[in-house]
Amino acid sequence: MRVHLEWGEQAVRQAEGTAIIVDCLSSSTALTVACGRAAEVFPFGSRSGGLKLAQALDIDCVGKRDEQGLSLSPPSLDQVQSGQQIVLPSPNGSNLSTRSTARHTLAGSLRNAKAVGAAAMAIGEDIVIVAAGERWHDDGSLRPAFEDQLAAGAIAAYLSGILSPEAKAAMAIFEAFKQDVLVELEQSISGQELIGRGFHDDVRWASQLNASDCVPRLQTLSRTYEEAGMSGDDMPPGMTVGQAICFYSGG
Repeated sequence: MRVHLEWGEQAVRQAEGTAIIVDCLSSSTALTVACGRAAEVFPFGSRSGGLKLAQALDIDCVGKRDEQGLSLSPPSLDQVQSGQQIVLPSPNGSNLSTRSTARHTLAGSLRNAKAVGAAAMAIGEDIVIVAAGERWHDDGSLRPAFEDQLAAGAIAAYLSGILSPEAKAAMAIFEAFKQDVLVELEQSISGQELIGRGFHDDVRWASQLNASDCVPRLQTLSRTYEEAGMSGDDMPPGMTVGQAICFYSGG
């Protein structure tokens, strides 16, 4: 079994066996919390399209972090009810989820590193850990993110097989910083951005290593986005309305 680490959308579009999508701050952490509450979470790459999807499915779409109620903020999702269905828009982790070509797609974070590693090993296929990274504001290009490499390394530490140099490097970063995960996340660029906006708890929740044994697994409905009433204008670039609607559950 081979284990590799790659970054961004092109990596998940080429995945074949098992893909573990990592967006530590914050969509994969949020997924772990929500699915750990037995919710079903529909990822989508844009907020406008996510709102349209929620309307089409007659379910809730989480709000922005600075709004009341459910949002991308992991602590807010500790309020979801068992069986509740929600749409989770995110330009990084959720966007990658809707593009995955892997036979098995899992969401990984620091919170479920051991559990997602065990689940991927049990599947028994080659594994690619896909770090979502962030986006540069001026042109939308990929900005590698420390927190995603750290979480990817934590997951790699629970995998065996033939690890690529990229996977080994991420694991070495995790081993170097694992005693002070919260401090390092607080000092990272993404962590500083969240703390500056008043979301220190998001960073704290994301730093809690192996706090959850939930493994969000991507599944598909039997109908497409088009069949749900969405149009091409609702879809992010590169997505088509003919794709099957996907969602995560912890089952």
